[in-house]
Amino acid sequence: MAIATTAYKVTNWHIDRVFRKAGMKLDILKTDEYVIEYWDNKAEGKPVFIAVHGFGAKAKYQWYKQLSVLRKDYRIIIPNLMYFGETRPHSAKYKVEDQVEMIQHFIREMGIQQYTLMGASYGGLISAELAIKYPDQVDRLILVDAAMKYIYEDDTNRICDYFDVATISELFVPSKPDGLKRLYYVTLGKGALAPPSVTLRKFHEELYQGTFKEKRELVKDLLLIREIYGDHIYKYKVPVHLIWGDMDVIIPAERAVKLRDHIGGDTTLDIIKKGGHMPNMNKPRIFNKLLKQYLKLS
Repeated sequence: MAIATTAYKVTNWHIDRVFRKAGMKLDILKTDEYVIEYWDNKAEGKPVFIAVHGFGAKAKYQWYKQLSVLRKDYRIIIPNLMYFGETRPHSAKYKVEDQVEMIQHFIREMGIQQYTLMGASYGGLISAELAIKYPDQVDRLILVDAAMKYIYEDDTNRICDYFDVATISELFVPSKPDGLKRLYYVTLGKGALAPPSVTLRKFHEELYQGTFKEKRELVKDLLLIREIYGDHIYKYKVPVHLIWGDMDVIIPAERAVKLRDHIGGDTTLDIIKKGGHMPNMNKPRIFNKLLKQYLKLS
């Protein structure tokens, strides 16, 4: 158990150091409807950049490799979605639309008028819906392997077979620490070197203790409403940029091409070679280079 605790502490020490270097501070917003945990570099006077994390882990573990690109030019705000980190609603809410409304509530309470929005995977779907519902506040939209539109019923069996797991819920919300290895492969690709099983206990405890049932409910809702979001029409007045991993097993890159063509307008697409479902994590140098080019950062 000492090995598990040491690995957990070292990983968090490194990530916390990256956040501190970027001026990011962890804060809590408490309202009548929510407790919302978020990171914010509080760079007043700079344009706002909001990043929405995907399903596997909380925000801290998913976006830290992008902070060095954004910190000089943006006020960076990274909220945790409901049931991730310390973010909680005051009454049970499990739908994608509930996450959208929570983020909108957060934006309004923070007094944010305009922002660039980036979302990955599950957070990509939430971001896409947020930008549709509240179009006047989003300057541009960046979607990373977003779980939207072209996701089919037969994908469930294909994904479960590939990762040798009984259900999608067990894949994304593993009941045992060793299941985090599969989630690691989802994120970075099956060829990635996963951490030893003995080191995963503390991470599993952090991610799921007290929220295991709620996260399973989030997955359940996603499966139930897949066809509903598949029928949605996504048209935006602002520029949209798609970034995808060409080795994404969850949402293959050809779906990104279909999504680009569906959205149309000022929509561009970059596909990262050997990128997994979260190319910002397994190919951060390439991802960050593309992000800088798209945002026209020096």
